[in-house]
Amino acid sequence: MESLVAWVKVTQKKRLRVIDIDVDRNPTLTRELDVTETPSLVLIKEGRVVARLDGRATGRQIDDLIRPHLAA
Repeated sequence: MESLVAWVKVTQKKRLRVIDIDVDRNPTLTRELDVTETPSLVLIKEGRVVARLDGRATGRQIDDLIRPHLAA
């Protein structure tokens, strides 16, 4: 998970706020976001989940997930 979070922080730091959540220390938020697998990447826009990737992901998969939700 660390590499996934680090990759997103580095490549999208000017466009996104990236927060790393410890699922063991935040069980309420984990349930609210319906996280059932780690790592998971949950994209939230205007207070609602708009996309997600569960399990390991490549940089390309992450880019494909994020790109449609970023302002040009």
